[in-house]
Amino acid sequence: MTLTRTRTRTRLLALVWPALRAPDGPDATTLDAILDRLDDLSPRIEAVGRGVALLDITGLEPLLGDERRVATRAVALARQVTPLPIRAGAGDNRWLAVLAARLARPSTPDAPAAFHALPAGATAARAALAQLSLDLLPVDEATRQRFALFGLTGMGQLAALPRSAVGAQFGVPGERLQQLARGIDPRPLVPRRRPERLNLEAAFEPPAEGLTEIALTLRRLAAELCDTLRARHLAPGRAALRLTLEDAPDLRIELALPEPVLEPDWIARLLIGRLEQAARARQPATQAEEEPRIVTIGLAFDRLANPATRQLPAFEARVGRWEELRWSLERLTMRFGEGRLWRASHDRPSASLPEHRARLVGL
Repeated sequence: MTLTRTRTRTRLLALVWPALRAPDGPDATTLDAILDRLDDLSPRIEAVGRGVALLDITGLEPLLGDERRVATRAVALARQVTPLPIRAGAGDNRWLAVLAARLARPSTPDAPAAFHALPAGATAARAALAQLSLDLLPVDEATRQRFALFGLTGMGQLAALPRSAVGAQFGVPGERLQQLARGIDPRPLVPRRRPERLNLEAAFEPPAEGLTEIALTLRRLAAELCDTLRARHLAPGRAALRLTLEDAPDLRIELALPEPVLEPDWIARLLIGRLEQAARARQPATQAEEEPRIVTIGLAFDRLANPATRQLPAFEARVGRWEELRWSLERLTMRFGEGRLWRASHDRPSASLPEHRARLVGL
């Protein structure tokens, strides 16, 4: 008896959110929430830069239907988090899947999603790429001009050249671009680890009147979560707070910490400050005196890491790290009290006497 081994062809699905890729678009937490939701479709997911995700959909067709149906399912899961428009593309490797998503065009201007698939198989994929412009390759402007100088405008032209000739003229980067033009990309998918998340919730009966009444409860929840993480030598890098209000939409606050920290008082204090700002922004001017009635409060910690390996120096000179330095100084002020920390203000650097060149100012 002869056993025949069949090899399943790998297929990747790329999802691109143009709004997330914009400099003024939503922050990275939106993509994190989308990736968490997409775990229900495929456990092999990788975030590629800002606003791009890759999913391994190999073997899903017998369960969900053809690739368009699989992409439709992925879009539906992502839109449960945010209604942002999506471009989806399928291909045999990373390059082909992302390129297919870039080529996807919505059927109507207001369509929520667009899908395009490049054919499976090396020969079919290379034939599909042959008619495409070299402008679609990830190439710098100088190399693009050199391609034009040699009369190369299409991927098929670059793919047909001998590899030695491309290497002689464009070096190793040129050979890499030729591989892409031929539909070859050996880079594997690197699945992310689903981030661990700890949650605690407390209910108020009757509902709490105003934010000041929940401060002690928030401090207790933060302390319990910190104690749990301390036993595991972990600390949170982000805290998320959710308030269920009576006769009002939920109020959600996320606090990204510059470094993992196990200080429940400090975390609770920052969250209360963010809550007060969010509550003021939500209330109309005519209701400025009304306090929200809080039914439940939920606190979650994620982005867990070992704090011992990422200590933040408070006084090390770091260019462009002023936010982290401010964070350290505020933590020291909270621990040791007001009036213990001062900064030197150089008001008169050219004064003849050294003691007149600077003065101490309270933080």
